Amino acid sequence: MHGPGRFERANAYAEALKKVTGLKPDLVQVFTDADGTAAFYGRYRCNYGADGQATQFKPNHLQDLEMIRTLRFQGADVWPFMLASMDVLPTYRSPHPEWDLEQADGYWTLHVAVFYNTDTLHSRRSAAEQYCQLLRQQGEQACYHHIVSRSSVYIGAFPKSAAREYTRENPLTGVVETRMDVGPAIDALAKRFPLSLHNGHKLNEVLHGRGGKTKRIPAPSFLVVMPKAQRELKRLGGP
Repeated sequence: MHGPGRFERANAYAEALKKVTGLKPDLVQVFTDADGTAAFYGRYRCNYGADGQATQFKPNHLQDLEMIRTLRFQGADVWPFMLASMDVLPTYRSPHPEWDLEQADGYWTLHVAVFYNTDTLHSRRSAAEQYCQLLRQQGEQACYHHIVSRSSVYIGAFPKSAAREYTRENPLTGVVETRMDVGPAIDALAKRFPLSLHNGHKLNEVLHGRGGKTKRIPAPSFLVVMPKAQRELKRLGGP
């Protein structure tokens, strides 16, 4: 939850959960992180499939989830617990911190996937890391990167000389466009991974053309400057 009073509401919900017969008070917690403030119940271990989707929880979560969803908060017009879902605790720590892009060496890397919480996906951090693991099992140099509300997966770590960014004016529109001139290594990787997947699926972007015409194309993979290199650029006074 967000906005004024979110801490008070989360703590009130937590106190209500602690009084429910059948739930363990010591498993009720309130956390605040970049995604907001929320009350959590329970500790469950999750197994994930190759697509990053949860396949099984231990212990079985369904009885607790069903019970919590039927609870009504006293004096409330709506049932805040009816939207309860499974999620990763903000205190979650990756089992593979060495795959975190934050400290990786290199300048360029290729963005190939992004994960964010939806009504059907509630563990974007774990989903991204599971996809990262799958790519590494296939021999790719994959890394994950968590930011506010999103978790991305990248492949490769290339030096600055492996690609050149330049601008030019489109002779037809007069608009200044940014282009990338990439070397053979990045070109080969981009051909193997031409798309940037969203929650494991292809997402079409809508492009608007002349005369009001539109066309839909899959969101492509794209190069980004790695976090460590970005920090070094800022330290040196770069853009």
